[in-house]
Amino acid sequence: MTGKHLAMTMLLAVVMSVLFPPIYAQDNKPANKPVLDKESSQLVGRWEIYETKEPGKPYLESYKGRPFVRKGPNAFTLILEYNGDGGFRRIARVGDAETIEQGTWRLVGHELRHKRKGASQEEVIYIRFDDKNHYTSTEVFEDTSDPGLFARFRRIS
Repeated sequence: MTGKHLAMTMLLAVVMSVLFPPIYAQDNKPANKPVLDKESSQLVGRWEIYETKEPGKPYLESYKGRPFVRKGPNAFTLILEYNGDGGFRRIARVGDAETIEQGTWRLVGHELRHKRKGASQEEVIYIRFDDKNHYTSTEVFEDTSDPGLFARFRRIS
């Protein structure tokens, strides 16, 4: 009986080693999903611009006089999609044309950094969450005569 028991134990050990991955191989696997802090996790989702303002002027539902329209022949909007894996998409619609840019993002404090595919530098935007479904951004255009832009975004999903 001891021989049968030993043979069965060995057979079971061989079968398990073939069918199940070794436990030690699972220890060093990197996590597929980065852990987001509270502020960063608030940004995950789809956001649409709904108001802009230039320094010293009031907020308007337009950009430089052109009203925001989500779809159609008069479309004029900007949609930002932030994924929990650190990827983002920027969708700009002007008339029937749609431009999509992709890249990575990270939020450190109030500093949101976009790194678009093919771009040599990160874009830096300062944001403030107004509530869980709205945030305000400040974009400063360095090395230009443009004074910058304030924009308000609302969550659309």
